[in-house]
Amino acid sequence: MVDLKGQYEHIKDRVNQSVLDVIESTAFVNGPEVHQFQKELEEYLGVKHVIPCANGTDALQVAMMGLGLNPVMR
Repeated sequence: MVDLKGQYEHIKDRVNQSVLDVIESTAFVNGPEVHQFQKELEEYLGVKHVIPCANGTDALQVAMMGLGLNPVMR
């Protein structure tokens, strides 16, 4: 349904270079590329704040914390 390989072929050089730049800088967390991505996503979405997350679990935890939800202790 979605030609991911075909889409990747159009941006392959840029994606590969970006990945190598991050690996070589070792700035995986809060590095310049993350901040640039955050800024561009805020502008694209037209929102004031974006919180980049490492994975879906982190995103769900941040969302639940934002709602003030806490674990139930039994």
